[in-house]
Amino acid sequence: MAGRLVRAGGSMLAAPTIAAGGAVTGVGTAGAAGSGSADGGSVALGSSAHPCTGEDTMPGCDDGQFKEVATVGHIQLEYIGSSKPVVLGQETGFLTRFDGRDAVITSVTHHPPRGFEFTSAKDWSWSYPAGDGVVTYLDSTAVVDPVTGDVTVTAPAGGWTAAPGRYSGSVFVSLGYRATAFGQDGASGLRFTGTDVPASEGWMVTGTTKVTLMDLGSSF
Repeated sequence: MAGRLVRAGGSMLAAPTIAAGGAVTGVGTAGAAGSGSADGGSVALGSSAHPCTGEDTMPGCDDGQFKEVATVGHIQLEYIGSSKPVVLGQETGFLTRFDGRDAVITSVTHHPPRGFEFTSAKDWSWSYPAGDGVVTYLDSTAVVDPVTGDVTVTAPAGGWTAAPGRYSGSVFVSLGYRATAFGQDGASGLRFTGTDVPASEGWMVTGTTKVTLMDLGSSF
């Protein structure tokens, strides 16, 4: 996709690379089970859950990610991020998938955890017209609010179209960040606008991703 960075409040904001590509490092399409609601309710698994293993088939294990699911209007969204603390200086990402019959997404606003600096936005759709996965990269504009740090990614005129069915015409928005400050609460949230989507002042889905000074999983 060919994205661009714009100015807000009269000054140039962060200088992220707006480029086409897959999910940002650290984000996948599988995560610990969770649920959410349009009013921002959150159920996310973290370090209190037992670690996932290769033989683990029981729900509720912690694979290092949270996954929030919500339905807003006729659109379903999944919000995925790291439930494990991110080491100071390293990068991570947050992935959102949208599905809905004749759904049109016009913008996505992400409230990153404090202590994270925006680095990139990637948007694409995924469909299977002939049995093979086809990725279509989407154009967008990313703006960082200089006061709140919220990142808003806006689709071009006409919006992004999502079709029903998992990964069949789904729209994905992936946002990358670098951990730059330690000791914050780690709270994040996301909302979006689109055709027949009820207006929301709060976050439709939420998560928690903190910053750590060292990799607690490393051996010494």
